[in-house]
Amino acid sequence: METKIGKNATWINLEKPSEKDLDWLQKEFDFHPIIIEELRNPSARGKVEVYKNYLFFIYYFPIYDAEDEASTRAEIDFLITKDTIITVHYDGAKKVLQNFAPPALGTPMDVMYELIEHLINFEERELRHIREKVEMVGKEIFKDREREVLERITYLKRDISEYRIIVRLQGPIFHSLLIRGEKFWGKAAEVYLNSLIGDQLKVVNQLEDYREAIADFEDTNNQLMNLKINSVMKTFTSLSFLTFPFMLVAAIFSMNTRDMPIVGLPHAFWIIFGIMVVGMVALAAYFKRKGWF
Repeated sequence: METKIGKNATWINLEKPSEKDLDWLQKEFDFHPIIIEELRNPSARGKVEVYKNYLFFIYYFPIYDAEDEASTRAEIDFLITKDTIITVHYDGAKKVLQNFAPPALGTPMDVMYELIEHLINFEERELRHIREKVEMVGKEIFKDREREVLERITYLKRDISEYRIIVRLQGPIFHSLLIRGEKFWGKAAEVYLNSLIGDQLKVVNQLEDYREAIADFEDTNNQLMNLKINSVMKTFTSLSFLTFPFMLVAAIFSMNTRDMPIVGLPHAFWIIFGIMVVGMVALAAYFKRKGWF
């Protein structure tokens, strides 16, 4: 348990609360047993609830997992009374919160506002790895490395999708916090809560820009791959047409029948071979002039 006491608010920060911590919270603040039960483990969904003397809400934000190459969900639970703000977090959130310094003269609402702004700023910084990868794909796309680019795009699209699921679900939570927060803190809280909605929307808009960019790069990469495939297929088709007539000629002359022309003449093999070579050269020149080869 980490406690920081300011002039107008006390911030209590708990990581993976123990039974002793949960018992202390219930005795000290008289939180509902259902809320205490919620704090034992990470929750399945976000929520905002207002009780008589406190406000409770669950907030999710993305953290990039370099090993898995995708964003994962981290959770922070807020319990806010008139003079205390309690945060409960689990795996992943510690490194984000350790750099946060609450305002010394702030109220619990001020601390909550600054903390969520801190998390939103962190989310924007987390977008850098997506932006850098998108820019890298844009630079590599015309370097005849379509297979490698496609693999990068696939991993990046998964990361963007995971990130997008997390941050888009923040929108309803912030709107719910605006409605319930005004009832809890009064009309003066509206400007702060609306600011959080606007800042979160900026993150969503940036992410949508990157998602559209990588979709465009994927289309371009697919077109380049299709051009290469079509070129190869065209070459093989031309070679098939080029060799088929002379395979037929070779098959005819291989038949053991009477009255076969040329067969039996001196140098018959070289005559037939020469006819086939000249014919193939002529067809190749014709295909090339037509642009088929």
